[in-house]
Amino acid sequence: MARLHETLRRTGKLKRIFWSHRLFLAVLALAIALRLYRLDQLTTFGGDQGQDFLVVRDMVLYQKWTLLGIKTSVAPFFQGPLYLYILYPFFALLRLQPIAGAIAAVTISTTTAVFLYITVRRFFSQNAALLSALLFATSPQLVMYGNTPLYQNFLPLFLVASFYFFFATPNIITIFFLGLFAGLGMELHWLNISLALVFFTTLVLSKGSTVKKTLFFIAGIIFGVIPTLLFEIRHQFLNTHLFWQYFQSQNAAERSVSILSTWIKGAAIFLGGDSLIVGKLILISTLFAFFITHSKKSTKLHQLVGTLFIILGIFSFKMSVLEPHYMLPLWVALLIALPVWLMQIFQGKLGIGIMLLIIVFNLFSSAPKLNQNHGYTMPEGWTLRKIQMAGALIASDAQKHPRFNVASLLDGETRAYALRYTTLLYGATPDRVEKYPEDNSVYVVARPDTQLHSIKTWEVTALQPFSIGARWDLGENVMLYRLDKIHSP
Repeated sequence: MARLHETLRRTGKLKRIFWSHRLFLAVLALAIALRLYRLDQLTTFGGDQGQDFLVVRDMVLYQKWTLLGIKTSVAPFFQGPLYLYILYPFFALLRLQPIAGAIAAVTISTTTAVFLYITVRRFFSQNAALLSALLFATSPQLVMYGNTPLYQNFLPLFLVASFYFFFATPNIITIFFLGLFAGLGMELHWLNISLALVFFTTLVLSKGSTVKKTLFFIAGIIFGVIPTLLFEIRHQFLNTHLFWQYFQSQNAAERSVSILSTWIKGAAIFLGGDSLIVGKLILISTLFAFFITHSKKSTKLHQLVGTLFIILGIFSFKMSVLEPHYMLPLWVALLIALPVWLMQIFQGKLGIGIMLLIIVFNLFSSAPKLNQNHGYTMPEGWTLRKIQMAGALIASDAQKHPRFNVASLLDGETRAYALRYTTLLYGATPDRVEKYPEDNSVYVVARPDTQLHSIKTWEVTALQPFSIGARWDLGENVMLYRLDKIHSP
């Protein structure tokens, strides 16, 4: 009887917990639905994912662990490997199926929504937490982040975790974890350097700051970047030198108008439903709210947002390639600030109503994208599902055509790393990307009207002279061709 009574007591407690958070559970269900819907067609599986998944494949099959991530798109230095480490268990459990990357993205994004709700509820209010989570759930850009595996797309989880410790009572433990999550964020994507500088600045300038607290913050960062630090020690700080050379080469080349348009675009895609007008209104409202809201409860939120504006403003003038996603810490911070400040300015239902209008606008912007037939930045009709289909066809046909390679004429990603991955998955091994001139065949995906013999792309011209040995219609205006080299008699 005692056990039964205890079981009933615990069951009742769980029911009360679920009931008290029922609205958030509905928000979470919406977030998951938007991110899972047609996942195998709406996730992005392009060149970056193909290269990363090949590295993860080597980690799973051959335990070839790496201390570096992919080279950045703006300079010759490298990201950290944390993103690849996060992908590892998903690929191991799902036996290297490429959908594992998208499932990892959904899992990270869903976890972020939970941590965001917990953080805002803990330090501000239940209503602000619900609105913050709902804005995160419906933002078109964050929906895309939530179904696409890419370095910066996993960063919001570490941003929110670091915000939790930033808002917490400052002691040695919370400050160490603040540094740890700032460092892990840097290990995931170097754009998080801006947030680490924000934390360091506010820590040093805050009342009660001590050398001991600062050292614990720095220790946390060091723990967070251990893989990259090990690489740097082993290679004479190569990545650091490359990064510093890049930073020194940057000049304030952009005009103020161009910088402002980048900030407006960022506010639009992350918070304003892809509308530049709404993006402008959000930036103006944020600055207005920053100066007129004053409460002890939101002091640290003011410090966070204000210092982010200053540091990212400096970076905007210093770095000519500061795209909207490089200001991700600010947009995630505004997910918290907007509902908190609007409900301070407009008491009662009015503040909630304004936030709900923004959220509904974001939802109506996200919904039409669920009917696309390709992922973000993917050529029309070219999806993860189709890449798997093509990989299976190539693997089967290549049994009779050894020494082959793969290529794509659908977009600029001509070496087709994603297709290379699925071909390996189904048991055939394409030649290395520098071996095109030595291959006997190249499998090419292209549009039906492509004049293959007139193409000037090296991956195709390296095979000349060639004949079209086979073709497969993959549907939705995408063809797969096998080009066979004509050998001289």
